[in-house]
Amino acid sequence: MSHPVPVFEARNISKYFGPVRALSNVSVSLNRGEIHSIIGENGAGKSTLMNIICGRFAPTEGQIFVGGAQVHFQSPNDAQRHGIAIAPQEISLVPDLSVYENILLGAHCGGIVGIDWRKTRERATHHLHQVDNSINPRAKVSNLSKAQQQLVQIARAAATEARILIFDEPTASLTYREEGVLLGYIEALARLGRSAFYISHRLDEVRRLSDRITVLRDGVHAGELSAKVATRDEMVRLMAGRPPKIGAQSIRNVAQTQPVLEVEGLTRAGEFENVSFNLYKGEILGVSGLIGAGRTEMAKCIFGATRAKAGTIRLEGKKVSFDSPYHAIRAGLVYLPEERKQEGIFPLLSIAENTALPTLNRFTSFLRIRNRDMLTEVESLAEQMKAKFNSLKEPITSLSGGNQQKFIIARWLMRDAKVMILDEPTRGIDVNAKFEIQSVLRRLTEERGLSIIVVSSEMEELLDVADRILVMHEGSVKGMASREDATQEGLLQLAMS
Repeated sequence: MSHPVPVFEARNISKYFGPVRALSNVSVSLNRGEIHSIIGENGAGKSTLMNIICGRFAPTEGQIFVGGAQVHFQSPNDAQRHGIAIAPQEISLVPDLSVYENILLGAHCGGIVGIDWRKTRERATHHLHQVDNSINPRAKVSNLSKAQQQLVQIARAAATEARILIFDEPTASLTYREEGVLLGYIEALARLGRSAFYISHRLDEVRRLSDRITVLRDGVHAGELSAKVATRDEMVRLMAGRPPKIGAQSIRNVAQTQPVLEVEGLTRAGEFENVSFNLYKGEILGVSGLIGAGRTEMAKCIFGATRAKAGTIRLEGKKVSFDSPYHAIRAGLVYLPEERKQEGIFPLLSIAENTALPTLNRFTSFLRIRNRDMLTEVESLAEQMKAKFNSLKEPITSLSGGNQQKFIIARWLMRDAKVMILDEPTRGIDVNAKFEIQSVLRRLTEERGLSIIVVSSEMEELLDVADRILVMHEGSVKGMASREDATQEGLLQLAMS
């Protein structure tokens, strides 16, 4: 009995960027109505493989087949003509256009006479509401949250009617409820006969969603698993080439004496209202909630990026009102943004320069920078962070996401920060790197007495690392739970109450 021809097949794919090998002899296939997950640590070659499949890169070696026929993609347009579309992890929308214009960008309804905007809006709205019916199709994309923008990108990919879809970390910025809705949508697409490659670091959703799982490690095919029998430990072992690390940090009791940070009745119209909490010395306070809960908005307001309408903030017992982030940083309160690549790093600068930028005055004398002193201090912090790098003089973009995050944390340790607010600190970071970041945060609280607020969409992450968890919903605080008593179900109930 002959087997059906795969809708897509990549055979013996290798890719070199100059002397650097990104992929070596990798083969994957996709059947009709199948969801095939590709997993691996950062730098494993997942993105390179997906860029080849969607026509952005040409393979150095190997062949690509669509429906059994060999094809050669010169551009993403070639891949789209063969029924392949990607919803990338990085936001690639036109910010000044509306949601519906972005969804059907380049594919508007109409003819020679002109664009039929009513039909265009109706068709775009149909695809959008299949993914999420809470987003206004007329809204300007720049006014949406990052999570909403991600959902719009997914709707845009689905609107191409492509037979083969690539989802690259689609739930990285989504919360528990939105994740469930999106996964249900992808499963519905598969039941209609459409196929998908799925990339994610969230291994539980990979097991739920997939038919097959392919593991990449250091640019090579490390193994293929059936999702029905795959275990989390087995996936991590194949990804890392070693047994998995234990994720959860031990439960501890942080002394709740004099608070380092006191927030009382903080309000900003349309974003959050009457937010109150204390943060203690050496504590990690998690902040949980669904999209639109006001978590990021509250964090940015504390940092001085926006101004509160009402409420008070006290830092080490002293009432403060930051007119700008500059004043917050000078006082010892810092914020690490969710969009690390867009807002957290300076891609043209080196690792050392990125780390030392806020403290360059310490290394400046007679109109020159004492580079040796700067490199020595950054290297010392890199050892504390257990960061992996070749040279501190290389661009920060040469690092994996997890190591970039470690150096951003080191940046603010050089400023002797007292309070650190991290927004989605492990977004897009693989499971072992996530554990390393969590261990770094715990160590900083214990050895330096740093106080940390972690804003995260992943309840599992907060249950792993936080001492207490604050839950927000629609701009209000709904409760506070100690990690010892908290459960995912209980946090979700508070987040939806």
